[in-house]
Amino acid sequence: MHDVMKLGLKLLLITAVAALALGLTYTLTKEPIAMQQEKAAAEARMAVLPSAQEFEPVEVDVEEYPDIKEVYAGSSDGSIVGYTIKATSKGYGGQLEVMIGINADNTIQTVKLLSHSETPGLGAKAAEPKFQEQFNLKSAAGPLEYDEIEAVTGATISSKAVLNAVNKAIGYVNDVLQAGGAAQ
Repeated sequence: MHDVMKLGLKLLLITAVAALALGLTYTLTKEPIAMQQEKAAAEARMAVLPSAQEFEPVEVDVEEYPDIKEVYAGSSDGSIVGYTIKATSKGYGGQLEVMIGINADNTIQTVKLLSHSETPGLGAKAAEPKFQEQFNLKSAAGPLEYDEIEAVTGATISSKAVLNAVNKAIGYVNDVLQAGGAAQ
């Protein structure tokens, strides 16, 4: 019985040291990771709406729009040139996160797939520029139809997921931002 107690105490000590080390690592890396994530988000906003010089966050009603993760109004010389919207959609391998830039003239500037867990060689091709560039300068007056894009061969679900995220962003811009439902 004495050996069992001794072994249990050793195991407790090892797990306590490991937990302390993990906690310390988390504390030390939390801020640098957050800074890197914000830097990547700012770069993505600039990539999808390059005509904007500044970006101001727009508050999103997450209960009404749960798939809209963030919205920024992009401005240049004091006037709004468009919006960047980060939207999510369910793909084949899980959630996709897409950043969409929509110009003030209600055209899609750029679409950028930020993160995904799609099948390498198939659904992951939705992250390639060739697929994403086909959204550029399409009208954002209403939702895009599936036949307006060329889907990735063998990755219909992933292609539809990106289209779905783009349509969520279009809907948000039309229903809320341009309808006067949020800061413009």
